Amino acid sequence: MTPLSKESRLVQNPALGATLLWRFVSAFQSSHQQGDYPPLQLLYLVLPMTLHAETCDMIRATQKGSGLSTFADRFTRSDANKTDILLAIDNRVIAWRELTRASLAIALRCRLLTIAPDTGKVVAIVHTQSSAIPPSVNHLLSAAEKLGAWFSGLTLFEIATSLKVHL
Repeated sequence: MTPLSKESRLVQNPALGATLLWRFVSAFQSSHQQGDYPPLQLLYLVLPMTLHAETCDMIRATQKGSGLSTFADRFTRSDANKTDILLAIDNRVIAWRELTRASLAIALRCRLLTIAPDTGKVVAIVHTQSSAIPPSVNHLLSAAEKLGAWFSGLTLFEIATSLKVHL
């Protein structure tokens, strides 16, 4: 096993993924004007965006109040010219689908999240952040929370259009 593959496995693991999904859902709920819950398909965007270093860096560099459209526009600015990173999100969603499923399964088993059977929306059961979470992943948690806040004010169509993804 190479050092790079070992590092990838440390970051791209379902336990960390479960925590990121939980923070996303919790932030979505608390930011939504009516306190609504995110639809299940939005969870498939969280890990490909937060666990990918360049995308996560752009999330972190975009102010929470700026929103998703400002985040997406940053990739297409002539000085940045990182359109390929934005367009690659859709491929990462497909490639990391199994990681998202495994992460969601852990979040459900640990009772961090539940899925409302009548709507298919995901509900955070717990909202307070644990002190057991290592500080080294705080930047990932804040990125997931920022995505939750951004997505909470948008429709699925607006999210898919901004990120150039298929939901």
